[in-house]
Amino acid sequence: MKRILLISSEFPPGPGGIGTHAYQLAKALSQHHYEVHVLSPQDYAHKSEIQAFNAQLPFRMTLLPKVLFKPWQSIKRLSAIHQALKQSDPDLVIASGGRAIWLSALFLRKRSIPWVAVGHGTEFGAQARLGAKLTQLTTNQSTAVICVSQYTKKSLKALGVNKPPIHVVHNGADHTQFYPLPASEVACFRKNEGVNNALVLLTVGNVSNRKGQAVVINALSSIKGAVPSVQYWMAGLPQEQTKLEALAEQLGVSENIRFWGRVTQETLRKLYNACDIFVMTSRQLANGDFEGYGIAVIEAALCGKTAVVSDNSGLAEAVQDGVTGLLVPQNDPNRAAQAILKLVKDPELSQQLAHQAYHNAITEQTWEKVGNRYVNLLEKVFSEVNQT
Repeated sequence: MKRILLISSEFPPGPGGIGTHAYQLAKALSQHHYEVHVLSPQDYAHKSEIQAFNAQLPFRMTLLPKVLFKPWQSIKRLSAIHQALKQSDPDLVIASGGRAIWLSALFLRKRSIPWVAVGHGTEFGAQARLGAKLTQLTTNQSTAVICVSQYTKKSLKALGVNKPPIHVVHNGADHTQFYPLPASEVACFRKNEGVNNALVLLTVGNVSNRKGQAVVINALSSIKGAVPSVQYWMAGLPQEQTKLEALAEQLGVSENIRFWGRVTQETLRKLYNACDIFVMTSRQLANGDFEGYGIAVIEAALCGKTAVVSDNSGLAEAVQDGVTGLLVPQNDPNRAAQAILKLVKDPELSQQLAHQAYHNAITEQTWEKVGNRYVNLLEKVFSEVNQT
């Protein structure tokens, strides 16, 4: 049985796309009979929740310690990685996220262990000059790179990563957690939440500048003119809630928004099912930070929902424009409103896109499918290493 050490920059039960990806990847590799050991911090969750979550994992999990004094935290984490390498004696290391890539390069530079870097987006865009150079140098030391989107691959190559072979495997979602609920259950949930006949828009992800919830709030004035009952729900860590509440107040749409904060998987499944349109208008920030793919778009699709998402990022690869959803320019509330109202005014089109989104997600984008793609790539890495 091959041993794999997966070092990630984040991990559930706290929120985060990189963490969700690491968890699903570790679970998929375990199901393919790899011996998996995960090493990661687990932030934004209570200690008891973390312990309960880790107790049911089908693989070994080592928590990287969190210490207020950052230099001491770095020392303790470096020590934990050193111990994990000794104890696990891995045949392969997977580094997911920027700092995980840096640390893997540091520890594996003089070892004969092959390692694969998984690139999501931020680590190849939102970095100061020194950080970008460090990412370039360390990623070029990897045996292979797997990017979650063509857009991420393009950014990686622009950064100067050109030595290891670069592959693209789009993110997937868990069809055992996200699926269409009975219409009666959805109707009951909507009634209890006071949105019986309202148009419900939903965004899932940290309430932040990059996720672009402000774009949708700016679009609400136009949407509200045509659909007065519109409600915009936001699920995720409410980092910029106060700022967005002020914006909604200024625009006169305060009664049309709701912040759900961090929610359970059960509630999230209900939110996906209860919404009419999933919306993710992420945008690239001035520091280069961008959306690498958009797992939430696939989760919504598995619940039978079409999506309106912003173009010119990895997020655009999570939908097929005009087939499973609609693309709109970044930072363009008017175009976002037009796309949403197009679906509202043409229920047949909206239903068709939703049906096609579900079909594409269930046949191509479940972690059962994505896990197989990772296994095939990792076996190729093992084979090539053994030939050298």
